[in-house]
Amino acid sequence: MRARHKLLIIALFTIFITQVYGQTTVAESPLGWHPAQRGFWSMESSMRQVERADSLKGFDIQKYTIHLKVDDVTRYIEGKVIADVIAEESLTAIQYRLEGGSLAVGEVRVDGAPAAFTHQDGIIEISVDMVAGQSFSTSISYSGIPGNSPSPYNIGLLFTPASVYTLSNPDAGRWWWPSYDHPWDKALVEWYITVREDWLAAANGLRMGITDNQDGTRTHHWISSSPIATYVIGFAAAAYVEFIQKAGDIPIQNFVLPGQLANASVDFANTPAMIDFFSDTFGAYPFEKYGHAVVGMSTYAAMEHQTMTTYGSQYLTGDQRYEHIVAHELAHQWYGNYLTPITMREVWLKESFATYSEFLWEHHKSGWEQGLRYLRNSIQQYYINWENSNGPHTIFNPSYNLMFAPPTYEKSASVLHMLRLKMGNDAFFAFIRALLTTYPNGNINTAEFIDLAQQHSGQD
Repeated sequence: MRARHKLLIIALFTIFITQVYGQTTVAESPLGWHPAQRGFWSMESSMRQVERADSLKGFDIQKYTIHLKVDDVTRYIEGKVIADVIAEESLTAIQYRLEGGSLAVGEVRVDGAPAAFTHQDGIIEISVDMVAGQSFSTSISYSGIPGNSPSPYNIGLLFTPASVYTLSNPDAGRWWWPSYDHPWDKALVEWYITVREDWLAAANGLRMGITDNQDGTRTHHWISSSPIATYVIGFAAAAYVEFIQKAGDIPIQNFVLPGQLANASVDFANTPAMIDFFSDTFGAYPFEKYGHAVVGMSTYAAMEHQTMTTYGSQYLTGDQRYEHIVAHELAHQWYGNYLTPITMREVWLKESFATYSEFLWEHHKSGWEQGLRYLRNSIQQYYINWENSNGPHTIFNPSYNLMFAPPTYEKSASVLHMLRLKMGNDAFFAFIRALLTTYPNGNINTAEFIDLAQQHSGQD
């Protein structure tokens, strides 16, 4: 019993000891937020938006049906979002978030009938009359030119000369579609994405079909079979070439621009083997498909949209030098998407596993010595170098501008490795698999993580 108590103290100490430094600010960086180059968010106003979203309770979204028509030239969008909802208590109103740019709500319906609503300060409040347990639907029609959230990366609905894509992490879904934008309320998603006729649209779930509208546009229909947190709901559209891989029965759909096909074929070549390896390590791949949609970003970045990672074209070099990014985003399908932090204060719970999985893949592919070299140099020393300049920082509840900084990635991955050394291989890997089976397609917080680690420590 004392040994188990000691394990708890070590874990708590590692996670919380530097909490006092958690509000330290650092200079903004133009770099991306994923493993090869990572920077820092500076958007305290958006943290307040997250806190406001925390107060929107009393209902559970079951499914979103998103109709979105995008003009990539004018950047004008027309959308309708239908939400299937269950009231968890008596409701006289329901709230969603939609803000930024010139987006305006044209019509709102509840169960098909016009409904009274207001749209102020980014909050859509709809009048309803529901009792606990009652199912109902809301429909919001909107249009305009979306703005982007005020962050260094301009997250939201993004336009380049050759593509349109979304980045909504941690809370930018509200900048392009009306939603209950919080990671604890996952929902199924069905897409109808209308773009120019020479483009393909890639999205969450499986593609059901493409309809030619006879007006220079086509509508791309996708359906997810597993609930998704709003920050990993996303799509990308461009004049893509599509190539398919398979990992057992799991289809892997890759969408790249024609000039990128040769490099992508090399850089994504090991994705099926990665799925097999992570399935052996974590448990069976949890979703209906996987894939990559490559876009030209302004920085080095990638984002783990559920079943369809958005991948920055800068990473396509044709020599697999950024294969750790492929591994990182794939691992998020288990830790981040299937098992999701209940709030972004717990963001380390997903980034620790994705970053540690870079090492696991390197070890599997290249051997123990090369794996250890990666762990020491690219994870542990990377964080130490950062800490030497910025001071120690917590991995739990980071300030907004440190949410995607090295404490969340490399330091938290080092915590997992420390836990592995303390628990032993068998207990550690049983523990990380148990996280997924204990909270299947659900949410988790740090206290629950520690409690389950205690149960699997085997050090009574």
